Amino acid sequence: MAQLISAVELWQNETSLPSVPTFSQSLDKVFGSDGVQLNTMNELLGLPGSGKTQLCIQLCASIQIPTILGGLDAEALYIDTNTNFTAKRFKETVVGSLNRCHKLLENPAEVDELAALRRLHYVNAFGLEKFCAFMYQLPNVINKHDKIKLIVIDSITFPFKVGISSTQRTGLLFRQMAELQKLAVQKQIAIVMTNEMSTRMGLSSGPLVGSLGDAWAHRCNKRVLLSHDEHDASNRIALCLKSNNSPNTVGRFRITQDGIRDIETKT
Repeated sequence: MAQLISAVELWQNETSLPSVPTFSQSLDKVFGSDGVQLNTMNELLGLPGSGKTQLCIQLCASIQIPTILGGLDAEALYIDTNTNFTAKRFKETVVGSLNRCHKLLENPAEVDELAALRRLHYVNAFGLEKFCAFMYQLPNVINKHDKIKLIVIDSITFPFKVGISSTQRTGLLFRQMAELQKLAVQKQIAIVMTNEMSTRMGLSSGPLVGSLGDAWAHRCNKRVLLSHDEHDASNRIALCLKSNNSPNTVGRFRITQDGIRDIETKT
């Protein structure tokens, strides 16, 4: 039986949930106030090279921030459907991010690189059959690794490109996302998925739209569009297209060797 709660209780529950920081204050504000909140489904849209995978890798590093600094001291699961992930890039990002955090401690300790690498769980889910089989086993994986507080799917589009009709894809994908959202709420996990852009002619807003159709846009709590800054190609722009708890905002960030960072202002 459904339980009735007051808006006060609901507000307290929502505001008490921690977030995964992006290491860019500007980008954090796009997702809310402190980054990617637990219990939410988040979609990253963008053309190749816009920074989707880089942001996912940064979040997998940020999830390890020690609790003494307000972090989650948790683990991440990276579901790679398109072989975008590289361990070398994650190592650079997690070591750079944790070193930056440890400098804030009164007695900073040296980062244990191997321990940091072990806290990221990776699975190659290339192909529709492999992806669906793993998604079916996902609840068991989370029960076994209960410190996982972030699940990345990079990308959600790729497994469904071939070998399945549009109608079959919609039904299968929506069932999987319903189970994923249920898991996110029950276990207090942040879900981040990357999506590609596709061409659709005849739209007043332009021909490039997110893949998987219009109905898919309703499945996620937040949709963020990443793109290059036309004034400086080394910088990136994040535009909030949809949010359930924050206004549509624009953030700017850059990708460094150590991960995602704010753009330094010139004085």
